Amino acid sequence: MKYTKSRKHLISLRYLYFALALCGIVIAALASSPAPTQAAFNPPAPAYDGALEKADCSFIVGYALDQNSPDVSISVDIYDGPTFLGSAPAYLFRRELSDEGIYPYHGFRFPTPTSVRDGKIHQISVKFGGTYIDLSGSPQHIACGSSLFPTAVPQSIASGEGKTWEQGVEFSSSMSGIITKVRFWRAAEEPAGGHTAKIWTASGTKLIWAPFDETSGPGWQYATVNLPITAGVRYRVTYNINYVVAKTFGVFANGPITKGPLTAWGSYYSTPGGTFPTTYSTSNLFADVVFNSPR
Repeated sequence: MKYTKSRKHLISLRYLYFALALCGIVIAALASSPAPTQAAFNPPAPAYDGALEKADCSFIVGYALDQNSPDVSISVDIYDGPTFLGSAPAYLFRRELSDEGIYPYHGFRFPTPTSVRDGKIHQISVKFGGTYIDLSGSPQHIACGSSLFPTAVPQSIASGEGKTWEQGVEFSSSMSGIITKVRFWRAAEEPAGGHTAKIWTASGTKLIWAPFDETSGPGWQYATVNLPITAGVRYRVTYNINYVVAKTFGVFANGPITKGPLTAWGSYYSTPGGTFPTTYSTSNLFADVVFNSPR
């Protein structure tokens, strides 16, 4: 039995020597192998590419990608000035990227929030997600639902003195865009029906006209139009009255009035209704537009 026990000890020692020798081989191999590169631990910095292609009153649209990871979709962050509006994944299909043989899922489409559809001018910027890096074409300015007199209410009325009249307001915009509606304030004493919206050049060329979709009661009446206008150019928006006009005296006595991108330069009137108004007035005759920019 003593012999057998010694033999077992010898066998165990042989296994131990073999294990130690194997560890030594492994350690030597690791020591002689090249050290891993820094790039294996730190991937290359992103190489961003992208553009804000359109910001309007419906959507904010463009594309964004990291050229060092072209088969991975990234996200973008959208701001109104300094105010964060939200993030959007840039994962929509883009035909032009596909045609170039690039992974094509890098487009984004972000609904324009109601917070910027308040008639004021807003600066929309889009940045690569989690960074302060703007996309190409960012920022862009938009104005949605702008009007000359968004909260004004007439303080008086005037009789048509048995005549029909055409009257309205000369205006311009600091931004090119679309007039989507014309509106006028119908006095309670002016019967509903038969009123027509018109927009003219400042020299008297009629550009568009449309009937008002009138309510039974007094107040703002609306006509739907679709007229592109150019920044810095003056136009006149007018309507006809048959009996009584709503107005506020002296509004333009101290000069023009600016609201958002729109400036009202003064009022004009003429008789009969339907003619281009040429007589200036400092009263507000309550012709107005609803404006969206850009086109």
